[in-house]
Amino acid sequence: MKNNHFLFRTDKTEIFNCKNQFKGFTLIELMIAMAVGLVLIAAVYSVFILQNKELNKQEQIAVMQDNARMAMDMMSKEIMLAGYGPSIFARCAGTTTATNTPCLGITAANANAISFTLDLNGDGVHTDANENITYDLYTSGGVQVLGRKSSATANRQPVVEYVSALVFSYLPATGTTPTTNLASIRRIQISVTTKTANIDLNTGNYLYYNLVSIVTPRNLQLPGF
Repeated sequence: MKNNHFLFRTDKTEIFNCKNQFKGFTLIELMIAMAVGLVLIAAVYSVFILQNKELNKQEQIAVMQDNARMAMDMMSKEIMLAGYGPSIFARCAGTTTATNTPCLGITAANANAISFTLDLNGDGVHTDANENITYDLYTSGGVQVLGRKSSATANRQPVVEYVSALVFSYLPATGTTPTTNLASIRRIQISVTTKTANIDLNTGNYLYYNLVSIVTPRNLQLPGF
């Protein structure tokens, strides 16, 4: 009997301990756990928002820089050919705008636009496509665009969008003082500024990128200019 009583008490103790081992959470513990969970979720969400803003910014910067490089590369390559062709035409002369057209060279030297002629096919005229070229800015759909005209009568064609500024400086053979005398132009400094399509989410402002290059057209260095 003593042994059986001892075993019975042991079984009851084990049952009692099992019940205590699996007791539930209190309301306070649940509220604390929920509060900690909300803090963690808020922290993860904040990191996600910051990363998303930075990714958006970097994508816009890449497009903005590509636009500037594309515009500069295209203008530089074509302006380099200004005045190319047979010498049957006189070299352009005048102040800002050529007064002896038809002529070969810079036909209009404005601060925000440039026009120049060349004879690509050597047929003695520069009225063919891509032989009387103009670069300037215009607005299309509320966006400022770098435009290109391939002839005097052609319509502008867009080169790149979101160009906030385009500046040309016309330089003589030596020195850095700009000239408006077409016959004295030997170098053209091009400054193009592009901007992002949308405002930066971190600052609330547009981002800008400026690119400057100096082009020395070979044909403007020849005798007769």
